[in-house]
Amino acid sequence: MKEFKVEKDSVEESYRWAYGWRVVDGKCSPPAMNFPLPDFVQARIDWASHEMQAGMGLTFQGAFRALLDIDDEKSIREDWECWGLSEYMPVSDKYREWLQDPILHDIRRVAVMVGFIYA
Repeated sequence: MKEFKVEKDSVEESYRWAYGWRVVDGKCSPPAMNFPLPDFVQARIDWASHEMQAGMGLTFQGAFRALLDIDDEKSIREDWECWGLSEYMPVSDKYREWLQDPILHDIRRVAVMVGFIYA
């Protein structure tokens, strides 16, 4: 049986990315503003967010698929090439490893969704 070791800081950090809301100057501040996601994660969120803001038909479901369903990258790329405005952004090994962490994958998926919604 494979043993996994998770650093306490890593667990706390992952939860802050999803649930780290604060009030700043009397206004609600989302987690990614208070606890920035890793650059390679934020870059992928920004890529999908830019495409959605362009108003060319990318839905939340399509964006979440491109951000989270990374095991089916061939299909995601094919769909993107049909309707995307920008070039497809391949999933980096670093992003894949981070998102598919054997213990923290669920909370990191939530962090990506929250980061995208409030981008």
